Amino acid sequence: MMERKEKYSISEIASMFDITSRTIRYYEQVGLLKSEEREGPTHQRYFTDSERRRLKLILRGKRQGFKLEEIKEMIDLYESNPNGDKERQRILQYADEKISEITEKINDLEVMRAEIKMHRQRFLEEKDNEQKE
Repeated sequence: MMERKEKYSISEIASMFDITSRTIRYYEQVGLLKSEEREGPTHQRYFTDSERRRLKLILRGKRQGFKLEEIKEMIDLYESNPNGDKERQRILQYADEKISEITEKINDLEVMRAEIKMHRQRFLEEKDNEQKE
């Protein structure tokens, strides 16, 4: 079980999610994450527990195929007003668009599979015909 802390170093966060520090710095650069004021002579980046949770949502969104801009907007909408109808509708719209996109990819893959099976079968039949001759 992971210990909850108030602050996490960039290396702790990176290790926690099995990503690079560079990825975290990039997410910070594009406005997806915010580190605390840098402390000490090393100016080490520290992230709060809420930023750790935000990173978890970012990575989940990435796994589900959302673009970083879409993830940022969804998280920002949710954080600004989690019970707002307008915010919920926009998040649902993103989900519906992603479902449509996935359905289209599945259909394309099924057509591709059928074509490959058909060509495979033709190849086998041609091979059988050559052996009979």
